[in-house]
Amino acid sequence: MERNPQDIRQAARVFKALSHPGRLEVACHLSQDGPQTQKQLVSAMGCPQSTMARHLGALRDLGLVIGERRGPEVLLKVSSEVISQIVQALCDWMHEEQETRPRESA
Repeated sequence: MERNPQDIRQAARVFKALSHPGRLEVACHLSQDGPQTQKQLVSAMGCPQSTMARHLGALRDLGLVIGERRGPEVLLKVSSEVISQIVQALCDWMHEEQETRPRESA
């Protein structure tokens, strides 16, 4: 497979968006728990609605998260299975690393 410079730049933008802890957490929630409303994400993450709106805006701008209207609510989900798998693998890896990392004594 040929490496297209435009594809590399787009992948870098995706990783840059996911490099923010809050946006990565949003993506992890959506990848692990499936579609959710913004209100559900705010509740799960315990952050202000305005912060969540900023994170979702950045993820939507890159097409990583999409919304689907269901009555009065919008269900948010990761836009592709590939992105979901990447995010899930990263979240799983971080969880495993945390569990195997030696605990520091106080």
